[in-house]
Order: sequence, then C-alpha cells, then structure tokens
Amino acid sequence: MKTVTYTGTNYDEVKRLCGDKVLAPYFCMGFSLLSVDTGEGFVSVNEGDTIVQEDDGSLRIE
Repeated sequence: MKTVTYTGTNYDEVKRLCGDKVLAPYFCMGFSLLSVDTGEGFVSVNEGDTIVQEDDGSLRIE
C-alpha cells in the first residue's frame, strides 16, 4: 500500500502515484481540488485528503 496526502501544491507527487487516473487540479472558492478515477468513477480529492493505492493498484480516498 502507498499513500500521499494532497496538499494543494504536490500535484507531481500525486501524478506519480495515480498515473493517468488523476485529472489536473482545479480551483474552487480558493481551494485546490483533484479528481481521481477509483475504478468506480471519478472522486473529488480535497486538500488534506489522502489517496491510497492498494497492493492491487486500485485507488481509494480517505
């Protein structure tokens, strides 16, 4: 299992973990958000959320 916490400024680190399953960050009301494809559709990732990559490569957001 690998994890990375999205800080709003570490998109490159998130991209290394998620590969092509992450969309570029966008800004809403002063905050940065990402969208990550978890296999069950795209899920929004807010600053402070942790992205978890399981041993089988699947992604989930905590």
